[in-house]
Amino acid sequence: MADFNQPSRRQMLGVTAGLTIAGALVATTPAQAKVNQSVVKYQHEPKGESKCENCMFFEPPSSCKNVEGEISPNGWCTMWKKKA
Repeated sequence: MADFNQPSRRQMLGVTAGLTIAGALVATTPAQAKVNQSVVKYQHEPKGESKCENCMFFEPPSSCKNVEGEISPNGWCTMWKKKA
């Protein structure tokens, strides 16, 4: 008598193949390129209350998800978005 709670061999092979393909796609997808500081008019001083340390893209202590190079917590650029 067949056990209907167990996946069939065919189902397991399909799942394995799907996961293998998904893993290969993730591994070959290029990371998002960061932009040059001059492109986003980066400055080392805040613009009013807007500064990197309260931006959703800032990565302490001195990095940004979108802008290349060293980023000051007190800096600012045109990509600034307030943290939620």
